[in-house]
Amino acid sequence: MNILAVALVDGSQRFVKGYPPKGARLFLQPNVEVMRVAALLEPDDNLQYLDERVASILGCGGCGRRQSLCLVHVGLDAGDSARELAHNWSGSGCTPVFFGPQVTSWHEAAPDWCRPRVVGDVTEVWPQLRGDAEAGHLQPLYHASGRPGYVTPRQVKVSIEMDSSRQTMQFARGCFCPEPVRHLCPEYLYYGTNTFLRTPDEIIGEVISLPRKRIHLLDDDVAALPDYYYELFRRLRNYHRQWVVNASSRLFDHPRLIRLLAKAGTKIIYLNESFLLGQLHRATGSPELVRRLYRRVKSLQASKMLVGARLVLPCKPSIPTDYERIASVLKQLDLDFIEPRFLNPDGSLARVVYRPMLAATEPAWLKNRFYSMETITDRIVRRPRRVGFFTTAAYLVPYSTAYRQSFLEGLAWP
Repeated sequence: MNILAVALVDGSQRFVKGYPPKGARLFLQPNVEVMRVAALLEPDDNLQYLDERVASILGCGGCGRRQSLCLVHVGLDAGDSARELAHNWSGSGCTPVFFGPQVTSWHEAAPDWCRPRVVGDVTEVWPQLRGDAEAGHLQPLYHASGRPGYVTPRQVKVSIEMDSSRQTMQFARGCFCPEPVRHLCPEYLYYGTNTFLRTPDEIIGEVISLPRKRIHLLDDDVAALPDYYYELFRRLRNYHRQWVVNASSRLFDHPRLIRLLAKAGTKIIYLNESFLLGQLHRATGSPELVRRLYRRVKSLQASKMLVGARLVLPCKPSIPTDYERIASVLKQLDLDFIEPRFLNPDGSLARVVYRPMLAATEPAWLKNRFYSMETITDRIVRRPRRVGFFTTAAYLVPYSTAYRQSFLEGLAWP
């Protein structure tokens, strides 16, 4: 069976013929959901993967070859790209099957061109989808059950411009995000409040099978189930891996888990939106709150771990925000990375990119200040005393420069 899998992106990330791919190579990894589909294929199946960040897709008309099935992943930022693809591929003989967070978020109100489509996790409906494709009778709608499970991602053949060395896995499926950002979480869109926990033996078996030491844990929050994650990392400590994990502000209620994460090889902890949600603006006028948040950041760095923070900020053009004061607070907190997301009044993601001569009332100014060369250099010079030279050289330097490159090249995210 010949399968074409396409990953669409926001227009700011789209590949332009004659130019190198936009953004840092560190963030140019294959689509995880496509990799899960790849793990379900049979030995004689042929999967061709196209990523809009490194290849021009819209004019290819299904790549000019007969495919048994064309899967098109549509992220939350890629609805316009999906519409263009549907128009350009019309009559090409390649009928795209749309899936992904954006398609699921539309539910029953999807546009007419978005057919056939999958609502929910595509791996749940894969047997039916595959059978219908082989029979040549695709249904207009495939609705997944919403019961989470786990499929170990399998590497797919990618363009040389992409970084295929990144290793990702999950211990728990389901959403553990703060309420204000749940509508942006694929796990919540697919599964609602349902969750699924893998067994320790299954997780350890997967860790042992991974060829490289660095692993990105995609779980939303290692502090959501502290006893579960404590037992896992207690056992994983013996396998000498290096971890990048996500956590909520609840992590600071479990100092024993923090110490274990450090001993198990965690190099970066990304604090989710709960860390600064509702506090960032208050901190601009409260030195005591700044000191309390600063001590929390330093408690993680003292354990030899770098600290990132994910922010969600309202974007209201009619009410200018003084991002200079917010940047001052972030500098005082001494975070290593930030991943800000700006929301329009309707809750959708606002596209915020770099341009020359930014004013302090523009959202992009915040990222421009945090990832300036002066600020990055200052962190690199000071950080070895806290986290050591290896973590600084292997994680802080490449991640900081990657964030800066992606921002300066006009990418809306990360």
